[in-house]
Amino acid sequence: MPASESPALFSRLQIHEVVGAGDGADGGVCVIRCIEGIAGVGQVFVPERDRDTVDPEVTLTLEVIERFRRSLEFVDPPHSAAVLLSGGPLEVLREGDVLVSHPMPDWYRKLEASGLRVQDFDRSPRLPDVRRAHLAFAGYEVKPTTTVGHAHPDAAAELDRRWNSLTTSARLVDEEGEFCMLVPGRGCFERGWVRIKDPVGADLPSRLLAGAGHEEFLAVSVDGRTMCAVSDEEYDKWIIVHHFDEEDRGA
Repeated sequence: MPASESPALFSRLQIHEVVGAGDGADGGVCVIRCIEGIAGVGQVFVPERDRDTVDPEVTLTLEVIERFRRSLEFVDPPHSAAVLLSGGPLEVLREGDVLVSHPMPDWYRKLEASGLRVQDFDRSPRLPDVRRAHLAFAGYEVKPTTTVGHAHPDAAAELDRRWNSLTTSARLVDEEGEFCMLVPGRGCFERGWVRIKDPVGADLPSRLLAGAGHEEFLAVSVDGRTMCAVSDEEYDKWIIVHHFDEEDRGA
């Protein structure tokens, strides 16, 4: 399957051992563990420490994946595998180093700048249809669960406080610190739900504004039952909490 058809756009591989280098700088074999996303044959990786200043000489392409002497097209967490990487040189890699798939689109970088970690695209049938979810966020008859006026003396902190309280009560985030969201900005419907891990766990509205430049966003729980969103209206900001039924979730 070509890399462009891979079901995952992002993945991270942790180096367990560099087994053998190829001729010159042309890659070699490593034992890796997939720690995020789904790594597929054809994906290109760079050392995570270098991803903002990528040196073409250390770009590595995943050519072969092998587990238990079987060739695979993909490897996912928490599995390990022997992989053949082309490119290199592998001398730059050490045990514990992390490779991250490359390139990363702008929206991915913005979410990371907001303290979020992109796990993968989530196509689970438990999740609501993205357009139905958007109507529950922006439809004509939508009513806010709470509002914070733009004139509030500390509007950003108050919005964060109410978001923290409401999303905790609504159980938006699961025990692993994960939820799904429509990435703010153009192309969100085509991109669909993206699963997010939030190591910070609080004050998401102000973090998204600072890191991604977006005041509005839409998130759902990984079981598809609960939506929490922030909408920027003329005089105030809305927080909307909505619970989906079975029909909405496509279950």
